[in-house]
Parts: sequence; C-alpha cells; structure tokens
Amino acid sequence: MSLEILRNLPFSRWASLGLLVLLAGAWFLPSSKLYHQLLIALLWLPALLALLRSDFRALLWQPELLLFVALALWTLLVLLIKGGAEPVSAAKMPFYVGLSLLGIMLAALDKRYTLESQLRFVTLLGGILAALSVLYFYLSGPHAPDQRLIAIGLWDTAIMAAHAVGALAVLGVFLLRGAEVRPWLWPLLLTAAAGYLMFLGLSQTRGVWLAMIAVLLAVRPTRGSVLLVLSLVLSVILLWLCVPELFLQRGLSYRPVLFMGGLHLLEQNLWLGLGFNPYEIAVPATGDFYKHPHNLYLDLAIRLGLPGLLLFVALWACVAWRGWQSREQPIGRALLALWLFSSVALLTDGIGLWLKPNADWLITWLPIALSLVLAVKRKEAGL
Repeated sequence: MSLEILRNLPFSRWASLGLLVLLAGAWFLPSSKLYHQLLIALLWLPALLALLRSDFRALLWQPELLLFVALALWTLLVLLIKGGAEPVSAAKMPFYVGLSLLGIMLAALDKRYTLESQLRFVTLLGGILAALSVLYFYLSGPHAPDQRLIAIGLWDTAIMAAHAVGALAVLGVFLLRGAEVRPWLWPLLLTAAAGYLMFLGLSQTRGVWLAMIAVLLAVRPTRGSVLLVLSLVLSVILLWLCVPELFLQRGLSYRPVLFMGGLHLLEQNLWLGLGFNPYEIAVPATGDFYKHPHNLYLDLAIRLGLPGLLLFVALWACVAWRGWQSREQPIGRALLALWLFSSVALLTDGIGLWLKPNADWLITWLPIALSLVLAVKRKEAGL
C-alpha cells in the first residue's frame, strides 16, 4: 500500500523529469552549470523531499545502498586525512551521487510511465541525436587531423561521449529485444540504430569497441547480435583502410606505461591513497605527464587506497548479481549488459569516480541506480 501511495505523489513524476535531464539534457543544454542546476531542481530536490516520508526510507535498506554508504564514508574519511585540491567540492560529491541514486529510484515509481518506457524513450532519442552529431561534426567545416568525433551539446570530450552513447545503445538494444514495436516507430528505430553505429564506429574509441563486442558475444548469440558484431568489425576495417594513420598514430596510447606508473603510485599509498590531491604519471618516451592512468579501478585505488577499491568492487559485484537475479526481466538483462559494457570500458578509459554529473555517470552510477530499482521491485514482489 505504501508504494501505491508513493506512486500517486508528485515526487515521482517530478523525479522522472530529472532522470530525463540526467540522461538526455546534455544534448540540448548550453552549459554544464545549467545542467547541474536542473538536476538540483528536478532530481535531487524531490529525492530530498521523499526522504521525509517513512515509506520511502523503508525502501532504502538494500545491500547496494549500504555498500554505497560505506564507500562514501570511506571517501570522506580519506578526504579528511589526506585532503585534496578542493576539499569542500570533493566532500559534496558523495551527497550529490547519493541524491541522484535516490532520485532515479523515485522516478522508477512514477505511475504513469514505467522506468523501462522512460529509458526506451531516452535511448531512441539518443540514437537520433547521435546521428545528428555525426552529421553536424562532418558538415561543420574542416577539422584538425587528430580531431575526434564528439556529440552535440555538453558531451564534447571524445572518450566520454563514446561512453555515454555506447551506454544508451546497449540499454536500447536490450530493452527493445522482444518488445512490441508499432509500425510507425520503425523509421525512428532504424535512424537511431544507424546513429549509434555511425557514432561508435567513427569515435575511434577502441575501449568502447572492445566493450561493445564483449557485450554482444557474452549474451546469447542471435542473428541480430552477430550482424551487429559484423557491422562493427566491418566499420573498423573500413576506417583502417580509409584512414590507417589514425591507428598508427595512437597505438596503445601509452596505456601499459600509465598502468605500471599507476601501480607504482598505489604501492606507495596502499591503504589511504592520495586522497583528492592531483597526481601525475610520467611517460618517458614523450616526456609528457598524465593526470590519471585511464583506468577507473586503478585511479580509485590510487585516490582511496586498497579499502576504497575493495568497497567499490563489492558494490559493483552486487550490481552484477542483482542483474543476474532479474535476468528474466528486460530491465535485468539491460542492466547486465550495461554492467559488462561499463566494466570493460572503464578498464582502458575510466578517468574518475567522484566527478560532477557528466557523460561517464551513465557507465558508473546509472548501473548502480538501476540495481537499486530492481532491488525495490524484488522487495515489492516478496522475493
């Protein structure tokens, strides 16, 4: 009965708008400041108000949220001991993320639209905007030879844009599998599919290519998944034949060197890490210095020490288990696929966990939020 009351309150409808802004607002908004302000007003504020209700608070006793709280408390402890360049700003991040997780849980209670329908709409919109991004990028004038494809709007960093677009593509594929599609939607779906393929193929983000192939090969093979893998492989081969210097110039992008340098930093700060202080990893071959190892797990360990990494791994494993428990549901299968995509992508291109809302939230915090939603569904079903 309490869940039915929550579904009829305006908080959930309010939070649904916030979820839409979180996942699609970056395509349209002119500045990150406005993006964050809208999230405060439409996602975090209804979550705060919902916390005043005991029936909503009763939903929060889930393993995912308890592990998140443990990770957040450890983060604040490390920040207190080790400090950081902007300690006040860093201290706010666990609260921002926590409110976002609660806001997505609240949006999933919206009586008018299920979370699945909300996500299907966002992924359809994302594919169309990915196609527009490709057209805009290549029609907007000459670019520098090393300029990589970015999205229109705020996702203006190549790797993070590819992460967000890849996450939306994965969700779209698995949420639409087996769903009844009205005939008038097919042109939009085909446009969205073409947009995702073009954007991801031209993004030159090899970590995302590996993540997509891992997802498509890990799930039960179907004619559609095999065709999609072949399309991705053919796109890469075509890119190699047309512009081979893109691959020759970038090689492995010094990932092995950065990884070993990151391990050396971790060995020196094994238990408490470096906190939120800036650090650099040298690449002797070029004389350059990098601000992170391009590996989220290693970056997290460097900043929060081994205990922080273990807490995140426990939380991440809990998400995988939740998706596996709910694999018979479309949202459960979509979560498993997104978890696998994110896990692989973050191995080679993850830049940090506790950052302000950005494109990488779709492969870090969104899977955890979906896991919480499934936990509530199972609790409601008495499982």
